[in-house]
Amino acid sequence: MNSNIKWIELSVKTLPEFVEPISELFNTYGVGNVLVELKGGYNPDEGEKASPKEWLTVKTYIAKDSQHGKKQAAIQAGLDLFRLVGEIQTLQSKELYETEWNEEYKKHIKPINIGKKLAIVPTWEKEYKLGSRIKIELDPGLAFGTGHHPTTKMCLELLETLIQPESTLLDLGCGSAILSIAAAKLGALRVEGIDIDKQSIKAARQNIINNHVEDIVDAYDGTLNDISLEKRYHLIVANISSKVIIDVLPKIGKHLDFMGKAVLSGFMLDRSKDIENHIKVAGLVVVECITSQDWVSFLVSRDASKN
Repeated sequence: MNSNIKWIELSVKTLPEFVEPISELFNTYGVGNVLVELKGGYNPDEGEKASPKEWLTVKTYIAKDSQHGKKQAAIQAGLDLFRLVGEIQTLQSKELYETEWNEEYKKHIKPINIGKKLAIVPTWEKEYKLGSRIKIELDPGLAFGTGHHPTTKMCLELLETLIQPESTLLDLGCGSAILSIAAAKLGALRVEGIDIDKQSIKAARQNIINNHVEDIVDAYDGTLNDISLEKRYHLIVANISSKVIIDVLPKIGKHLDFMGKAVLSGFMLDRSKDIENHIKVAGLVVVECITSQDWVSFLVSRDASKN
């Protein structure tokens, strides 16, 4: 990408309860990662939470092209609606060159240990001490997935317990391919990652090469509709927006092997009962439910009584 291309950084300060809807809004119109800046004084990795009155900064980026004005206006309109029911400060914007953007997002992405086996290490961190952990080297670029968000952490923790040597896995909305790469390094036989965002696929393929798992993992742009209904997987993982997961739940069940399981992540805790109802209607059953901060992830399987 040309180093002269400009990006626009959009940021807004809000309270914790509005981080999810604003992130969804930013994901719709922004490119790649939505960053949430947390203030000090507590440690999310230890289960500590921001105060309900703690202002958090949510950031996204849009390319400065012929469509940036429309995208920024749409984001502004969404924030105006949210302000009718909550405290959200003024949207801030800042222009960045590509090189500036690269340096900006690197500030927010640090090495992190996850579960009992994994360590997510940015490509530019050269002296991180792994110990006995499995290294996943990551440069997310414009793709979602750094390992720092609770939904991604929960997916990785579940994959540690689920991957078997014969496992085949579909990573639905693979983003940076963090989950695909983890599955491969944990011993999966074959992994496919799909995403509708071509920038994400570009980042995913480079991360796959950097981690030397290109013989196991393939990433391509597309949706679940592009996959033949005859194709089955031992595992499906979906760490994407709750709306998209709900929409494709019936299809997820059809692509699961008879004894297969799916990891569904990206839901706020207060929606648990609603999500469980959608899972049941789709002909799936909840095997396990885990929580982290205000988020919940589900491990589900096909309902044997309906198959």
